Amino acid sequence: MKTICTSFDFHTAGEPFRTVAEPPVEIPGESVAQRRELAVPGSALDDLRRLLCFEPRGHADMYGGFITPPDDDGADFGVLFWHKDGFSTACGHGTMALGAWAVSSGIVEIDPSGTTEVTIDVPSGRVRAQVHTDAEGRAASVDFVNVSSRLVASGITVDTSRGPVSVDL
Repeated sequence: MKTICTSFDFHTAGEPFRTVAEPPVEIPGESVAQRRELAVPGSALDDLRRLLCFEPRGHADMYGGFITPPDDDGADFGVLFWHKDGFSTACGHGTMALGAWAVSSGIVEIDPSGTTEVTIDVPSGRVRAQVHTDAEGRAASVDFVNVSSRLVASGITVDTSRGPVSVDL
């Protein structure tokens, strides 16, 4: 049986990122977070990750993402991030690559203002890539707003072999 898997490769912030818009295997789960939990070693999805990530198609520093449906109508799409060790909850350079991919492929319509927002559901929450386009409508730069974080504790002293260090959690 012949299986075809099309990918789009990006070099983003010094790192590779491979986007698979239509994975040729089923991705079970109701949310992006649940899909990540179900992407276990030995599953068809994990086998595909390994095929795309390791030699001869990839390398030890390869990153990528399988496009999935979003969790709800508030996002443009979802993604399962992957790398040589498995599936991760987030990927900054991958988010930027996905923003550029969504605009260049027409998944998200370019905003005439020159800044297009691409909303992506990731296992850790929802991120927003801001794609800045040039006069020809090509992605010129991308930045993003990550999932929210919060301060749990401030000014905690931790004793280290080099002396005490003040940290925030």
